[in-house]
Amino acid sequence: MSFVVQSALLLGLLIVCCFAPGFFFVRRLRLSPIEKLCASIGLSLILLYLDTWIVYLAAAGSSGTRMPRAPFALSSAACVVLGVLAWKDLFRFVRLFRVKRALLGYGFLLLWTLVILAMIRVYSGGPWSGDWQEHFQRTLFFLQRLPATTMFAGVYQLPARPPLMNVLAAYFLAQTQDRFELFQILFTFLNLLIFLPCCLLLPALGGVRRPRILPLVLLFALNPVVMQNATYSWTRGLTAFFVVLGIAFYLRAWRKNDGLRMVAAFVSLAAGILVHYSAGPYVLFLTFHYLLWVFWRRPHKWKELAAIGTTSTVLLATWFAWAVVVYGEAALLSNTTITSTQRYQGSNIAKVAANLFDSIVPVLVRDRSLMNTFEQPNSIGRVRDVAFVSYQMNLVFAMGIIGGPVVLWLLFRRVRRRSPRHRLERLFWLALVLFSTVIGVAVVGERDPLGVAHGTLLPLEVTGLTLLATVIYRRRRLTNLILAGCVVDFSLGVFLHAHVQNLENAAGKTYFSQLEYSNGIIQHAKPGPYSLSEVAWTNWFAKHQRALCDEWLIDLPERHKSDAGFQIVWPAAQAEIVRLKNQDELEWGGWYSRHGGVISHFGDHITGTIGESVPATILLALATGLVVTFIRQTGTVRPLRLAKAAQSAQVRRKRGKAMSR
Repeated sequence: MSFVVQSALLLGLLIVCCFAPGFFFVRRLRLSPIEKLCASIGLSLILLYLDTWIVYLAAAGSSGTRMPRAPFALSSAACVVLGVLAWKDLFRFVRLFRVKRALLGYGFLLLWTLVILAMIRVYSGGPWSGDWQEHFQRTLFFLQRLPATTMFAGVYQLPARPPLMNVLAAYFLAQTQDRFELFQILFTFLNLLIFLPCCLLLPALGGVRRPRILPLVLLFALNPVVMQNATYSWTRGLTAFFVVLGIAFYLRAWRKNDGLRMVAAFVSLAAGILVHYSAGPYVLFLTFHYLLWVFWRRPHKWKELAAIGTTSTVLLATWFAWAVVVYGEAALLSNTTITSTQRYQGSNIAKVAANLFDSIVPVLVRDRSLMNTFEQPNSIGRVRDVAFVSYQMNLVFAMGIIGGPVVLWLLFRRVRRRSPRHRLERLFWLALVLFSTVIGVAVVGERDPLGVAHGTLLPLEVTGLTLLATVIYRRRRLTNLILAGCVVDFSLGVFLHAHVQNLENAAGKTYFSQLEYSNGIIQHAKPGPYSLSEVAWTNWFAKHQRALCDEWLIDLPERHKSDAGFQIVWPAAQAEIVRLKNQDELEWGGWYSRHGGVISHFGDHITGTIGESVPATILLALATGLVVTFIRQTGTVRPLRLAKAAQSAQVRRKRGKAMSR
């Protein structure tokens, strides 16, 4: 089947399978509409993970054979059947006002992000490299049943990262094709789901029963961190989905003394752990808060605790029990937090304090010389890298160049309030922010002077954006200031970033150099006038690894066959190139060989065919439409003070009429 047909099939499977089975089971529960929407998705993902995991374990001895398509096709058919059985409830559900607005918001963000994805041909940005390739390799591990000894990114064993999102990807790719382009669409769809539990948090953060969705859509679409986590094929976006969903259910369970919501909160957090270990700080905080403060006031505390412990333990055991059996102590000790901490030579307390400081204070304020790492001939690439680091690795600017400081101001104002109303929840949020920030930085094993906010703090960052969305209409000047900041964020952190990631070698322009022999050394050629950074080159090489190795093994000896100096250094270089080439068979199961030696990107099919101008124009048109719609809606909403004054005047008039009678 063609790529277009495969993409349409994948999107159809995602829409049905990520919602229908969960909705069938939660549709009659006493939950709010957005709670049902998020719970349906969360439960569906857990069920799909368990289904795929069972199929994988059922043929544990058949290493090197692709997982069969039939069991997953039957599971997808069962999802369709469950949707059909619940079609009346489903039809009424999607017509509910808040559900419709949330789904429309998610649909717009998905379209928006796919347009950005269509511009990306080589992942790059700051010091980031390898994660996009590693997670695709991990998905192939389950899909192709690669040997348990497989090394990922040439460094990590399988237990270094948990499997839930990669197992889910294997479920869908088993029914389509094992193409990286489809993998990108799949991860984009799943990572964007974080938008929905943020919709669920809006009333809790804003104190309004029916908050508007459009401000949250705007803040998400124009935010560099949200868009990077959606388009970069790694797992932190889905982790944040489960973490924020767990927090939302926990708060409602606490308010309403509801046992079902409390169990759902901890099951969601357990699922977050199975997506990425960065969920750990949030799990620790909510566990401590529950046991030390909430548990003793619960009406059926022991029954509830038993349900939480049983469900969460069973879910976590599906991975950890198997990993311990197969990998032994490496299942627990190969985590990157542990391995990086063991390699660090200095004081861990000093490292945590330095990382915390560097993740809050912008690098351009602290030490501009750190940006010299990103020196490159391409001036646009340098500006992009400086902006990338400023947004992605800083906790404050991750929420926007204006939005981040405003969020801190809003948090400070809420902490200063002396009103006894919701005092416990204000203390909860303050403790959550402080605990998760400190512990989230502490669990990062390495020392990084650029900051480590990207490691574990995404749930806090999107929660901050949600808080910002609740107040964005309340003060006209503040709204205009935030909007101006969002435009800057989009220009530097989204559009420019996508443009640089679109750069690929073409006739007349070389952004990434080949290997060459000069001055007695075999190395990739000196940077040209358009060349990007060394890290960008690493990502480009990973994309073309097998094809480049085949080319170099033939081309270099042919070009320098009469050069005696080359003959001296060639054997060592040849051995290294052969080693890189053989990674395809040893660590990828021959995937590169079956796909032309190249990891083709979604953007290769779009901008590689019709040019960058079409998706770039569409993205700018969507951005203009979004901003204009927001400005028009702002004009129809009265600022908070005027609304309160009008409401007070109306009350006084009614009282005056009553007294005159």
